[in-house]
Amino acid sequence: MNPLAVIVRATLVAAALSGAALPGPARAQVATADAGIEEVIVTAQRRSERIQDVPIAISAIAGAELEARGVRQAGDIAAAVPNLMLSLPYGEEAQPTFALRGVTTNDWSQNQSSPIAMYVDDVYKPVGAVQALQTYDLDRVEVLRGPQGTLYGKNATGGAMSFYSRNPSLTEYDGYLTVGAGNYNARTVNGAIGGPLIDGVLGWRLAGLYDERDGWVRSVVPGVEPLNSVDAAGGRLSLLWKPNAAFSALLKVAVTRSGGTPYGAHAINVDNDPTSVTYVGTAGNYGWWGSGAKYALHKKLDSDSASLKIDWQLGEHYTLTAVTGFDYGLWYERSDDGALATTDAGAVIHIDDPNLYSSSINSFSQEVRIASHDTGAFGWLAGAFYSRDNTHYAEQFHFFDSTVNYYFFDSQGNPLWGYDEFNNFDQIRTSKAVFLNSNYTLTPAVTLRAGLRFTNDEITVKNFYALEGGMTNQPTQLGPDQYPTLWTQTIWGPDATSPCPANYVTYVASLATQCPVAGDQVKKNNNLSLRVGLDWKITPDVLGYASASQGYRGAAFNGQAFNGPAELTFASPERLNAYEVGVKSELYGKRLELNGAVFYYQYKDQQFLDTYCAFPTATGCAGTGFKLTNAPRSRIVGGELEMHAKPSADLDLRASLGLLNSKYEELFLHFADRSGNQLIMAPDVSGDVAVDWRVARLPFGDLHVAADSNYYGKQYYDALNTDRIAQPGYWLLNARVSLLGARDSHFSVAVWGKNLANKEYLSYGLAQRNIQDGGLGFDYALVGEPRTYGVEFTLRY
Repeated sequence: MNPLAVIVRATLVAAALSGAALPGPARAQVATADAGIEEVIVTAQRRSERIQDVPIAISAIAGAELEARGVRQAGDIAAAVPNLMLSLPYGEEAQPTFALRGVTTNDWSQNQSSPIAMYVDDVYKPVGAVQALQTYDLDRVEVLRGPQGTLYGKNATGGAMSFYSRNPSLTEYDGYLTVGAGNYNARTVNGAIGGPLIDGVLGWRLAGLYDERDGWVRSVVPGVEPLNSVDAAGGRLSLLWKPNAAFSALLKVAVTRSGGTPYGAHAINVDNDPTSVTYVGTAGNYGWWGSGAKYALHKKLDSDSASLKIDWQLGEHYTLTAVTGFDYGLWYERSDDGALATTDAGAVIHIDDPNLYSSSINSFSQEVRIASHDTGAFGWLAGAFYSRDNTHYAEQFHFFDSTVNYYFFDSQGNPLWGYDEFNNFDQIRTSKAVFLNSNYTLTPAVTLRAGLRFTNDEITVKNFYALEGGMTNQPTQLGPDQYPTLWTQTIWGPDATSPCPANYVTYVASLATQCPVAGDQVKKNNNLSLRVGLDWKITPDVLGYASASQGYRGAAFNGQAFNGPAELTFASPERLNAYEVGVKSELYGKRLELNGAVFYYQYKDQQFLDTYCAFPTATGCAGTGFKLTNAPRSRIVGGELEMHAKPSADLDLRASLGLLNSKYEELFLHFADRSGNQLIMAPDVSGDVAVDWRVARLPFGDLHVAADSNYYGKQYYDALNTDRIAQPGYWLLNARVSLLGARDSHFSVAVWGKNLANKEYLSYGLAQRNIQDGGLGFDYALVGEPRTYGVEFTLRY
């Protein structure tokens, strides 16, 4: 049977079972018993509702479950949501790249935004520099699958991930402190405290996190600090003012600081054939969690944020909500991306290092919306959104510094070593939108929904320039920067016809401009997107829904321009038409929840990053090029099934299944037709199974044993479907044993483990080995986290 048919049949069975599962009175009685599933309240439709009453494909993870799963970073959420994948081009701490139902981007440039919009306390977080360290003291996480725009501030083609931190209480004080330790010398402290300053009127809450851990990617080079270490701290102060029943203001201010060694790059598929033009001179066999990194320079990832949310009830039937957000982020990272130490003959290898990634961002957003309530059959929400983010970005690559000296020559004719690239620019993005969402109750059981959104986006790139060059001498030491790099300007302005006398003539040891910067690059786009839907309360415990919606993501600038003015390009906006049918059900007296959905996507102009040989030579390739481009047409067919069961007061079961069938319907890439290729990070099958069993009720607390396991099918990391960097299907297993203090106690103790089978898998891959990929002689990869384990002690009061 077709796997999608399984999901369709399961959801129909759920609907059929609900009417016969239990008679109405018995169902109500069981729902109040200890064995029932607790209700989850979400705000996906901008009002508080039970998740089972929301006619949208949504997963919600409450704070207790986040704690049980050991969630620390935004990327950890992927394990609990069907059809949600994760790649980590910069490692664990920054810019997680999500793929939701096959919608994603593989562009690591720090000026880019994801098609999966990320929100923290209703504030949109546009880029990776402001997305780190958000997952402490959380109330819940909501993941909406499918295009968003008629309810949310920022439009998105793939979906939205919303993190909600805990708010202050106006009635009582509470707090907790958790201290943990684990392998790799891990030490964690996190906690919160708060309560009313004025009973019922003014409350406060202070939350904090400190997390430190040694790296788990160990270099074979003596004295190099292990890579992927963590040294992070964060704090958040929240103030809630509610002077009367009609008005509230919630202010949140947060600061995060993150350091540690950079991500542990891993060279795979290393070319050790002496007859090959991409011969490296070693196989680079350092072990799966090993590396040949020659140095480890600590990164810097800081962010500051402030948000203000105001809710004001305007009379009996209307509420005004205003959300204001400010963010500042700073990201600086230098790394040995080649991660190869020496050739078998003992020569130092500098093929892809030292590379620099640096950005800073100032972001402002304002959303205002008015929603009706208790207005009879017709209800509506109308809003306006404005955002502006200003990103300064600088990037530097060093290719072939120890192997090539025939491409650049200084003013005296002396050859320079390597093919090195640098660019620098400022990007200003503004987005303005108005949106309307409405619903009309046709009958007590049937509701018609419709929405629209108009968006105006503008990107301006200022002060762009690029340099290329090489080192004065062949580097022979393990550390970076043994010799200076001499640079010549390759992209200048104010336009393509302007002369640059320095171009390939003047080489200087400075990253300053030698000719005027390029003129402003401006791209403007307008979009009107629609959404219609119908939901039917089949029985009091079963909701069916159908929808058709449109997603939109604005144009994006190619942040990987280095080789000439022709590379100053924008990828076109991407658009998605989505069609979805789903069922949500509560069965057996609310002891079982079974939800399912099937969907069909028509995807136009998906943005992705392509790797190619920038400058072919007679003997190979002088440097890797990267280009942001579009896939003209693709389609995705898929389905999801989620199950939550509580057969007894002591046993909690969860499972999910995601199915995808994706392909490019029109794509010509690297001189060949790639139609039929699978979309990036879109495995055919993924799933999750989790169990939480209260093994014993002891006088001093309850003993719980919990475990969860995830399966991810084979996935590709590029549109070419390069098989040698693809990740085959794999399982991950995690477990947690905890003693939760009794009602009159205030402590809990837990022992946990992740990736217990020590599974080896890739979390990111980039094809660079062959001539058509850039000719570096190896492929770049990041490997998934090995087995980790630890213990936690929590005191609550």
